[in-house]
Amino acid sequence: MRKLASILAPLLFLACGRDPAAPVGVIAADREHHGGGVVIHVATGSWDIYVYDAKSRTTTQASTISGADEWNAAFSNDGRSIVHEVIGSHDLYVTRISTGVSRPLAGGEGGNDADWSPNGRLIAFDGDFGDPNLYVLPASGGTRKLVRVMAMDPQWGPDSHHLVFRDHSDYTVRTIDLRSGSEQVVAGFGLNPAWSTDGRRIAYSDGYNILVVAVNVAGAAVGAPVQVTSDPYGAFINQEPSWSSDGRTILFSSNRSGTDFDVWVVKSSGGEPTRLFGTVGEGDYDPTFYGNTLVAFSKFTPPSP
Repeated sequence: MRKLASILAPLLFLACGRDPAAPVGVIAADREHHGGGVVIHVATGSWDIYVYDAKSRTTTQASTISGADEWNAAFSNDGRSIVHEVIGSHDLYVTRISTGVSRPLAGGEGGNDADWSPNGRLIAFDGDFGDPNLYVLPASGGTRKLVRVMAMDPQWGPDSHHLVFRDHSDYTVRTIDLRSGSEQVVAGFGLNPAWSTDGRRIAYSDGYNILVVAVNVAGAAVGAPVQVTSDPYGAFINQEPSWSSDGRTILFSSNRSGTDFDVWVVKSSGGEPTRLFGTVGEGDYDPTFYGNTLVAFSKFTPPSP
């Protein structure tokens, strides 16, 4: 949901229940690099969306759109579909996880960083760097509504009335009430903000560490940000935080293994991160939780031999 934040290094230096059924695919063992489980995939030779199940330790390919790369997935409120970006047409698509069937989201043309509202009714997104503005539209597709100019990285609050986002002009992390338009600044600088499911905390990246700030029901900060990863400045890139539904764990993407980007978890109170999974030499990006066990993310699918 934070398009290529790990690949666009200059940006960093300037500076998202019930388990769905697995889609049908080709089973290929990858016991070393994906938590001792199996990987289910269809060869595409491109970047696709996968879903990792921490219970079964199975990684299943969700999207298989030909001739395109898929990034920045966000789960629907029932966990059965994902909205994501398609590079090529550069539009938003919705994919049904159980079937792998993808369809363009009408009104999401040119969209990026999409997030599905907790009540399932709306999808928020930005227009990427060519149109750095924040929009919402019905989850079934339709006419987009401009919410805020110069705003990116939107994520819903649990009440489906507030959004947290990054101001594109000064890189502050802010919240906005969609009913009144009132805003609150919660951090002086940040990327990839994510609101906890209980509404009491917002996690974000400063480019190198993951931080958490407590907020009230209006989305205003009620204390100073606290680091939950404690790496020396510039040592690693820790980015793209996402909350477990119980609020105890934060998922994120990091190059802290020293080779490429893998998916890691850390206690929301802070501590030593643990590597959840990753494909050595390829990178795993844009992780997002559903419940406490399912993770959607982007990874490269090798072409057919």
